Amino acid sequence: MDAGKFNRRITIQQPTVGRGTSGGRTTAWAEWKKVWAKVTPLSGNERRSTDHGGEKSEARTEFIIRYRLGITEEMRIQYKGKNYNIKHVKDVNDEHDIMVLTCDTGMNDG
Repeated sequence: MDAGKFNRRITIQQPTVGRGTSGGRTTAWAEWKKVWAKVTPLSGNERRSTDHGGEKSEARTEFIIRYRLGITEEMRIQYKGKNYNIKHVKDVNDEHDIMVLTCDTGMNDG
């Protein structure tokens, strides 16, 4: 893949677990790496968010990056002020060169 296609800066975040002021568990997001990516919006739709009505917009986006060891579906991507849940991590052709991260904007906003 042409290096010039990686023209968008994204931040990959990982969850960190800590203790709140009352001693309970809290989850926060910490920066793992900033990388260059090719960003491709795939689809968007609205779905019911509760049984009592209301709709939530959801978008599916593909982020193509250079291979990085350690990226999992537990992480998320921050891009242009939005959080994207990583739903699938694919090492293209198992060559450790290019990765495709398929994401959605679902419910994981930190």
